[in-house]
Amino acid sequence: MNNPHAIHVAIADDHTVVRDSISKMIATFPGFRVTIEASNGKELIEQLKGTKPFPEICVLDIQMPDMNGYETMAYIKEKWPKLKVLALSMLDDEFAVIKMLKLGARGYIVKSSDLEELQKALNAIHDRGYYSSELVASNFFQLLNSDNDEALYKITEREQQFLKYCPTELTLKEIAQKMGVSTSTVQGYRNMLFDKLNLKTRQGLAIFAVKSGIVSFEDL
Repeated sequence: MNNPHAIHVAIADDHTVVRDSISKMIATFPGFRVTIEASNGKELIEQLKGTKPFPEICVLDIQMPDMNGYETMAYIKEKWPKLKVLALSMLDDEFAVIKMLKLGARGYIVKSSDLEELQKALNAIHDRGYYSSELVASNFFQLLNSDNDEALYKITEREQQFLKYCPTELTLKEIAQKMGVSTSTVQGYRNMLFDKLNLKTRQGLAIFAVKSGIVSFEDL
């Protein structure tokens, strides 16, 4: 018997096994019901246009053919801004997840997540409006060696300001203009942070900025 008060969920993933698995898991959660299953962004949008009642949450894969997660998320944000999106990603694809958050996703989980993680994410997004995966956060910080705890306290105010720009698409030259310094000075901030945090890429700095709370979800 259908529950008229159930929280309706849409799923978009091009892998049939993954999509079916998520749907079956959600079907076991009290108060949740899957009403849309799509294999790509285009199919999802077409179904959303004609469905009633409209879903409250969408579980959206990032990598899909025809219309990927980025394009779909941008469309959803413009067309249905109240639809809360939970992004799906591989564990090593955190920079892509940051991009999804900037586009409007309310949280993300990795495809290897278990039943409990998925249920926790759906409940958090419905109740609080967002979800931050502890699994991905803990795996990220494992990339930093044990000597970095002390280094976190040595980040200067200007380096922290630079970190806030790392998740953006601004070039180093553009960041320098925003900060009112030379490009070489910004390069110096970047290189010092690489040394302090034992990181090698701007993507790593961007992830650190989000996970450490220097950049909040509201800032993205």
